[in-house]
Amino acid sequence: MKKNVALLLLLISIQGVFAQQAILPEVPKKLEFAGVTVKLDADAQKLVQKEVNSLLTPENKYLLDKLERIQWYFPIIESILEEEEVPEDFKYVAIAESSLLPDAISTSNAVGFWQMKPATAQEVGLRVDKEIDERKNIYASTRGAALYLKRNNLIYKNWISSLFSYSLGAAGISKIVPSQWSYANEIDFDAQTDRYLLKAIAHRIAFEYRINRLKESRFSFVEYKNTKGKSLNDIASMVNADINELKRYNSWLLTNTIPTDKDYSVAILVPAENLEDVQSKLNRQNELATSDAAFPILKRVTVVTASEEEPIFYEINGKKGILAKPGDDVASLAKSGKIKISDFLRYNDMTDKELVEEGKIYYLKKKNRKGPVPHHVVLTGQTMWQISQIYGIRMKNLLRLNRMNTVQRIQKGRVVYLQKKRPKDQPIEYLNGKDSEELEKVPMREQYDGKEEKVLAKDGRQPEITEKSTKQTSKPTIPESVNIEESPKKPSRPSREEDDIIVISDRDDITPTETKKAPVNPTPPASVKNTPVNSTPTNVKTAPVKTTTTSTPVTTSSSGVHTVDVGQTLYSVARQYNISVKDLADWNNITTNEHVKVGQTLVVKQPKNGNTSSVTADHKTSASVTSHIVQKSETLYSISKRYGVTTKQIQDWNNMPDQNVKLGQKLIIKK
Repeated sequence: MKKNVALLLLLISIQGVFAQQAILPEVPKKLEFAGVTVKLDADAQKLVQKEVNSLLTPENKYLLDKLERIQWYFPIIESILEEEEVPEDFKYVAIAESSLLPDAISTSNAVGFWQMKPATAQEVGLRVDKEIDERKNIYASTRGAALYLKRNNLIYKNWISSLFSYSLGAAGISKIVPSQWSYANEIDFDAQTDRYLLKAIAHRIAFEYRINRLKESRFSFVEYKNTKGKSLNDIASMVNADINELKRYNSWLLTNTIPTDKDYSVAILVPAENLEDVQSKLNRQNELATSDAAFPILKRVTVVTASEEEPIFYEINGKKGILAKPGDDVASLAKSGKIKISDFLRYNDMTDKELVEEGKIYYLKKKNRKGPVPHHVVLTGQTMWQISQIYGIRMKNLLRLNRMNTVQRIQKGRVVYLQKKRPKDQPIEYLNGKDSEELEKVPMREQYDGKEEKVLAKDGRQPEITEKSTKQTSKPTIPESVNIEESPKKPSRPSREEDDIIVISDRDDITPTETKKAPVNPTPPASVKNTPVNSTPTNVKTAPVKTTTTSTPVTTSSSGVHTVDVGQTLYSVARQYNISVKDLADWNNITTNEHVKVGQTLVVKQPKNGNTSSVTADHKTSASVTSHIVQKSETLYSISKRYGVTTKQIQDWNNMPDQNVKLGQKLIIKK
């Protein structure tokens, strides 16, 4: 009898082992990670398989809790990675780093979901001090990690290299990453491959397999953004949440009250049966907050850039936008935003004869059909186009709501309807009294040269709203824009190589618009040094910014020719001389899509008898201009010897403060 019982127990244990083995995925010889095919040799397969087995066995409470956290946090991470255009596979890196525990701390004192040291966190725009530690905030830390990965991908041109840099930093892997990995579609892993890379692959295989076999969680996170000056107790009372649970999932807040410098995202874990009720309450709070907010609402997305040539993206009124920098035109902004020129013009209600202004933010997505608030009171000199940009409402809809058939001048004090159509029997309203005057003179707080001051425009009117503006009145408005003026000696941005442009369809009709100035004047980007995630602190310096009002004159050429300067395109040259791109291309026997070069001469006046050769013959450039991309191990001295020029000349041509050059930097060389 005892033998039978022992045999039965043995059979049960054997079945348990086989059952456990049956749930383990088998590591393939080839798989895709972040768009790159990874080939594993036999030794690498064994190492990854061993890691997969250890991740999924034994199936105890620790593993089950981790799987539940994956269900809660992955929707947040996936959404942010998609918005930042980072491959979704990087969500598995967060599991490998912290097991999705906000309070996780490594032996090297890296903290949070993505395990960052303070210097790295601050480098990607996260706040880390005695009040706030955004490394523990799933929304902020994920966005910071995405920006870190994107920046390093600009350097190494491969997402697997970017993954590796998350462990050792961009500089740390510079001598380790094979040069053939740049732009590679396929990479080989073997037993000598760094364990961090093998571990990331193992997490992808293990948890992709396991979460596809889970039942849907009864809980999910809801994001609440309008949090300035509120306590977690206030938020818990508002949505009937457990205060202890709310504190548990928002340990990034180290004080009783959320600071008022910006809106910090609070994660609220909600049961499925209460989700609709909580969402409804939060939406109502958002409406109340929006009705008293300053517009446009700006959120800088690109915290740091690898070089001055890289575009800087913003979120403007919840839409994707882009900052116009020195040398930009409609074509370059459309290209950076990966949309058609026609779409860029349509999204911003512009015509092809209008120029962009540096220091302004332009929309890369369609604006809304209605505004976020009911009305706007017109300030001195404001146009309907400016109002449409301020509130993110399409021009044709703005005209329709105000019963205007065409764009026309509007008077100061006029009440403009933004959400519903002005009643037919309702005459145009004006607010010409004391209220309107006070509305124009409300001082705004903004950063200037590192000091916070109250400022007013020279004419007493309110300056342009920036990211750091405080709240306005219940009827927020914005005056004439203020531009950012760069250092006088700084050259325009060098032209970039052509990229593939993603075509976005679904267009609306274009309404004719008036001459405009863009309404947004953000803080210019800081120059930030790239450091590894687990690095020592790095000094971060931001150049002071001067604000002034500028205008763009129309240039004419008595000689009939134009020499292409740095940063110019066929489109910008045509706009400069107030001619069409087609005419400019025809006069120069080129196509409208041709990429013009620095130093190239273009005919900008209609030639007699269609002969352009006689016009350009006497206007050949006396200097040959080329560009040089800095390669590994190159110095300014070696580059100067290569081209037979002096280092001082290269510094002058490129406005360089010293002789330091960076990998991938583009230099202008004149012969």
